[in-house]
Amino acid sequence: MAEEDCAVETMGQLTTFYRGKKVFLTGHTGFKGTWLSLLLERLGAEVYGYALLPDTPFFDRAAPHLARSYEGQMADGARVKEALAETKPDLVFHLAAHSTLTKSYDLTEYIFHTNVMGTVNLLEGLRGTPSVGAALIVTSDKCYKNMESDVPYGEDSPLGAQDPYSTSKACQDLVTECYRKSFFGRAGQNLPVATARASNVIGGGDYHFDRLLPGILQSFLRGEAASIRNGDAVRPWQYVLDVLEGYLLLAKALYESKDGDSPRCGAYNFGPEADGIVTVRELTARAAAEFPYASFTENRESAKVAETKMLKISSRKAKDILHWQRRHTFRDAVQETASFAKREQAGEAVAEICRDFIERSGIY
Repeated sequence: MAEEDCAVETMGQLTTFYRGKKVFLTGHTGFKGTWLSLLLERLGAEVYGYALLPDTPFFDRAAPHLARSYEGQMADGARVKEALAETKPDLVFHLAAHSTLTKSYDLTEYIFHTNVMGTVNLLEGLRGTPSVGAALIVTSDKCYKNMESDVPYGEDSPLGAQDPYSTSKACQDLVTECYRKSFFGRAGQNLPVATARASNVIGGGDYHFDRLLPGILQSFLRGEAASIRNGDAVRPWQYVLDVLEGYLLLAKALYESKDGDSPRCGAYNFGPEADGIVTVRELTARAAAEFPYASFTENRESAKVAETKMLKISSRKAKDILHWQRRHTFRDAVQETASFAKREQAGEAVAEICRDFIERSGIY
């Protein structure tokens, strides 16, 4: 169930703002992109998607209603500009990216083409699209130079990384800041732009079973013991719809500022409360509690790639400026994710499950 202390002032204001707005959404076929498409549909927006074909069944099963869907690579700058010119959107959400850390070692060049040059191509496209009133570039909490500290990173903490994926996310932030200060301020296009650095999100519909929670749930649904590694690693976990509400609030604030140099521009962290900063072992145990007789084992072998043991971020800026506040505790988030998986396994249509979860979320 949603928390009682959620931000009451957001009730209804998102629908009022987004109804009838033309939204250009990259990465709409991905996990977060599909959920954001559904949310924008619920809010009455006219959604134009730009992405590759989906790599899991979630988008097709959830079946969001789009005004148009463009198939294309973010590395194809001409295609990106063409889609923006045809759409003439009011707002832009850039979620398209390659998002798997472990695979980034084998796909390094592709990662940088997609994540970094893809962001450059989008920002270049925005320079030629005067209809856009705000743009949000989604990066990651992995952009920070991680010192394995117990102190949460704020938006002013140093950027840096040790693997191709995390480096590409830091580069996205730097590229966006460069364009914001060079081209999108009052002296230029006067376009409010921000980046969103979110922690790990969990929720129904994630069929990337190489990720921790989807893989665990898949094992439990099969009646098998789950296997985890690096059980002592501490990670921040939060519900996908809570983070997406933050994105919606941020884009709204940017648009309403009408100021490319507004203090509302820049970077924002979106992370969980203290109860969502737990070890891999604790997350697995919490998920196991949702299934009778579920069990798990720990693989003591070393990870094949470097993995952080501690990562915390502070969301104080988003709370203070946007009045963003989660609606789900960590326990809620795990329960909702497990409930989605159970309902799907029982034969319920994914589209119906998704819309039910959105209606119950209170985001409107």
